[in-house]
This record gives sequence, C-alpha cells and structure tokens, in this order.
Amino acid sequence: MISLKRFHNYNTYLKSIDQPIAFILGKYITSGLGISRYLGRLKIPVVWLDSNPKQIGFLSKYCTGIVSPPPENNEEYIGFLINLGKILSQKGVLLPIGDTEIYATLKYKQKLKKYYHFSMPDLEITNKLLDKSILYRILDKLKIAHPKTYFPQNLTDVKKLSNNILYPCFIKPSYSSYFVIDFKTKLFNVESSDQLINLYNKTLIKNYNVLIQEIIPGEANCMYGLNAYYDKDCSPNGVFMYRRIREWPFNTGCGCLIESVEVPELEEIINPLIKHIKFHGIVDAEFKKDPRDKKFKLIEINPRSWEQNSLPSRCGINLPYIAYMQAIGKEVDKVICKQKQMKWLFIFDDILSTLTSMKKNELTFQEWIHSFKGKIEYAIFAKDDPNPFFALFFKSISFSTFSALQRIVWPVDSKKNNN
Repeated sequence: MISLKRFHNYNTYLKSIDQPIAFILGKYITSGLGISRYLGRLKIPVVWLDSNPKQIGFLSKYCTGIVSPPPENNEEYIGFLINLGKILSQKGVLLPIGDTEIYATLKYKQKLKKYYHFSMPDLEITNKLLDKSILYRILDKLKIAHPKTYFPQNLTDVKKLSNNILYPCFIKPSYSSYFVIDFKTKLFNVESSDQLINLYNKTLIKNYNVLIQEIIPGEANCMYGLNAYYDKDCSPNGVFMYRRIREWPFNTGCGCLIESVEVPELEEIINPLIKHIKFHGIVDAEFKKDPRDKKFKLIEINPRSWEQNSLPSRCGINLPYIAYMQAIGKEVDKVICKQKQMKWLFIFDDILSTLTSMKKNELTFQEWIHSFKGKIEYAIFAKDDPNPFFALFFKSISFSTFSALQRIVWPVDSKKNNN
C-alpha cells in the first residue's frame, strides 16, 4: 500500500465531509472541469485525482485536487484509492473520465467497493464498449451501421488484406489508452499497402490487438454525438445530441466547436445496443453521417463522461449528477433539454483548427466570427471559476513564445527535429 503521508493536508478535509464525495479519475481537463463545476454548483463535494501535479483543473474552486500514482500502475493506483477510501466518513463515488481509469477500477472492483460506489456495471459488461474488437463484432451481429472493419489475426492476414482495401484507412487498437502511451497517437492513418504492413508490424512488436477500418469520407460537420445516462433497466435518462462544427486535430481529434441538435434516429440506433449489452451508466456515442448513402455510422461508444460534458449540463441534462445520484441509490426524475441551440467552444484548439483551415482557404475570418453566433458554453472559462482558464492561457502564451524563440535561435535543429 502507498503511504498517504505526503497528502496529510487532505486527511482532515476528507474526514470532515459528511456526504459521498465524487471522485474524478483522469487527466482530461475539459471533462474534469465540466463534472467539477456542474456537481460543485450543486454543493456536491468533488475530489479530482490525477498523476500530474500541474493539472490545471486542480485550480478550480469546485474541486480539491490530489496527486495520485498513474493508473497504468494498477496495483499502486488501487492501493492509493483504498488508502483514500479508509479516510472517508462515507463511501465515495468513482467517476472515471479515461478508459485506463475505468479498466483499473473495474478490474479491482471487489477490493474497492467497500469504500466506493460505482457508476457503471462490472468489467465483463463494460468491456464490451471498451474493447473495440468486441464492440464492432456486436454491431455486426445487431446489424448496426458502422465503418467497414477487419480483424486480422496475423501478418499473413494483413498482407492479403493490403491489396484489397481502399486507402487511406485506419489501424485502431482494441484498447486505445496504452496505445497512446506507446505511439503518441490513438490510431494510425494508413496511406498505402506498404505502410499498412509496416505499421502493423510495429503493433505486433508491442503485442497490440488491432483492427483495420475504413475511413468514412466527410468533414467535421458530418460528425454527430449522443450522450445519455442509462438506468439499470437500460432505459435512457437525459438524452442529448450534438453536431461538430470544427475539430482538432482533423479527422482523428475531438470537436472544438459543437452545437446542440435533435436527431431522434441516433437514439433509435443506440437503445437496442445498450439493452443487448445490458449496460447502465453514462455513454458517449459518436456517429458520422456518410455522404455516400446518407446513413449514420456508429464510430465508437464510450462508457464514461467525455470532453464536452458541460454542454448538456448547461442545457439542463446534468449526466454526471444523474450518475452520482444513481450510484448512491437515489432516484432522479427524467430530464429533458431545456436550452436549445447552444454551442460548446474550446477556444485554444479552435484557434489551431481555424488557422489551419484558413491556410487551406477552407474558412474565412468572417465565417469564423459568424460561427460563434448564439449562446456558448466555454470549455475552460467560467465567470464563477476563472482560474483554470487564466492558467491555461498563460501556459499557452509561454509555450508559444518558447517555440518562436527556438525557431529563431536554433532554426537548423528545429527543422531536423520536425523531419
């Protein structure tokens, strides 16, 4: 077990809380801030655990930040959670915002459930959404439209496939979390048969189970999402839908400017899947409307909160709150979207996306300004909680200044590194 001596300042605080604490597990800034703010404003105590001591989300007034071991070190991470749990006056509620945290906590659920409530089912069920090789086979079985997907067993399969598929395509891992750590990307974008074979070989060296998938054409505005909480009887509570306006990075990134929409067809696709799997908890499903046949294709579905979770909360669908209440055994009335035509903006990523699009003559300055028309929920900035925004702003300015100086002082070395 890991010692808590270096976190002694939090012992008194944790012991003093006489209601279940919501524990955010993970590193994603916008995900954690969305949960912290929309639970904290309801007077629910929030603790955010991350291995990064410089986590900007820790600056939010709506949470208490505690540095934890990295979740990849499963036993040390779980030991840390158990030691925290022993301090609590009441069982806490685990709200993981990353797949690694989900897998670790559910793997050791028997040890943790003495100290924590869980907002999702056991690993056997949840893994059907986490493991993409299992998910896409289920989609095939249920005849749910999705990108054409192949499941190679070895290099021989890939070599045969390399001459018969369309390029570009993706190489995707069954589990993306550890793949990102090893390769600094969540998937490979493949342009040719030789590249397919070479990149597949790289995954073999690291013993990754991967799949090969077609890339559905279309820009960011072809991407849609459905967010909801499913009760233990697999019925949805609080269904929210959105469409991307811009994204970053292109093709493989997340929406940096999105807007609320109503597309009932998305729920008609997801409901049968959730009932088949018997899942309960928060889901974030991503679709792409295929311009070739106008059908919505399910790209993936995550069993957790996502980066833009503050948008449905702003619209009256506070999914983390529903998950928290259900976890502690309290029922919540069905909720509906109270605010229409709302947008969510992550300005730092949106600037990168916009500048790139302008360089390609795909977006004008006037179109960029016009895209902000209407009410906006900001990913980082909040009037009642400004510190995280200013910290990220000055961090971005410092990084940009250093990069500019590096290009001036070391132009040759910088060019070599980029190549």
